[in-house]
Order: sequence, then structure tokens, then C-alpha cells
Amino acid sequence: MVATTIVIPARLTSSRLQRKVLSDVCGKSLIERTHAVASAADCGRVLVLTDAQEVANVVDGFGGEAWLTDPELPSGTARIASVADRLEGDVVVNLQADAPLTDPAVVRQAADEARSSQAAVTMPVYPITDSAAIVDPNTVKVVRTLDGAPLYCSRSAIPYVRDGPRAEWLQRTPFWGHVGLYAYALGFLTDFTSLPSSSLEEAEKLEQLRWLEAGLPLHTFVVEPQGASVDTPEQLEEVREAFRNKVPMT
Repeated sequence: MVATTIVIPARLTSSRLQRKVLSDVCGKSLIERTHAVASAADCGRVLVLTDAQEVANVVDGFGGEAWLTDPELPSGTARIASVADRLEGDVVVNLQADAPLTDPAVVRQAADEARSSQAAVTMPVYPITDSAAIVDPNTVKVVRTLDGAPLYCSRSAIPYVRDGPRAEWLQRTPFWGHVGLYAYALGFLTDFTSLPSSSLEEAEKLEQLRWLEAGLPLHTFVVEPQGASVDTPEQLEEVREAFRNKVPMT
């Protein structure tokens, strides 16, 4: 049996940047660039889940494996959970389709950490070193216990440093950001639809808050900051520039 499956949820109808998974990144589609990261992790089967035959055809064209899933599913986790009974292994890694600058070693480490921690969900975090990121709602902040369990995740600045100007907050306490990647225990995915709804998730639009509010055991581990993911035209150009600077181009 394959111990790990790496799944890349890939919606064509992205709300912030339409058709981004098929965007050209130096001669290859964004989804192919991200698929290469998963393949380089070399820790299990790689599977793309998509809402569009057009994406599936592109994946088939570069030799990947793609399954069609319900276009109405609300999140990548829900998309993966919808096929959980067909997945192999005990750990499933969710690699976002718009993250082609992720270090393959982080994907591999996520699988290893999930297996050793036996948590329902495992997520990498990185030390925030930019003061602007602390108040950026697109940077998800994580407060952790001493042994790495997440206490809370937020788009707001957490922790709030009461005494001292914001420019000095990074000198007062560590701030952690969430890398957009999860590793799930397979049992979590099979039970996913039974989780109660969460007002915290609805308020912040962060699905991990639903899991925290339900009291599930979650685990974090520390990695270096990862390259940009793609939500805007500016970020797409940043990713293209990163690949242009790779020598030789791959």
C-alpha cells in the first residue's frame, strides 16, 4: 500500500484570479509547475482533483493523474474528503495548486510529521520577519503551544503586543505564519462531513478554525518561509520571475 498520497485540488473557477491554474509560467501551466513540486517530494502518489474537464485534460497531457470532482465543493479539504474512500495510505498531503515555489522537502516533511504526530491535521508554519505581514489579512497567523499544537489561527495580528509600538512587535514575541499546506490523517478525511459548522470559520474564512473549534488534535512544525503562492496578477508575475531566474529553466 502507498503510505502517502499527495493531492492537488485545482479549481478552474478561482474567484480572485480566474483560470489561474492554467496560467502560463515560463512555458508550462501553473498546475504542471506545482505538480512537479509534488513529484519531486518523492513520497507517494500524486493526484490532481479538479472541477473542470479542461484542467483534467491538461494534467493528462503532461502525464499526471486527474480526477473530476463536484464543482460545488467549498474548499480543497472538502474536495479531498469527497474521494477519501478511494485514496490509499494513512496520510494525505494537500498541496495547493497555486504554490509552485513550495520546497518539495516541506511536502515530504509534512507527511513525516503527520505520521509521527498522529494528529488529525498537520500544518507547517514559518517565522514572520516582516512587520507588514503581521497586519496583512492575507498572511494567516498561528499561535502555538510549546509542543507545536496550534491554539488559534487568524487573519488578525496575534498575539497582540499591548505595550510598545507595532514596529517593535517582532522584537517582543515570535509571530508564526501558516504555509498553505496540510497533511491529514486519512481517518480525519473520512469523518470530515460529520464535523459541526463553525462560526469562527465563517467569520475569518479559515477552515482550520472549524477543526480547532471541534477540538481535533492539530500539529504544527517549523519550516523556512516558502515562495509566493498565486492569488493576484502581481503574484503570478512574481512566480514567473522566480522561474525565469532559475538556471537552467525547468
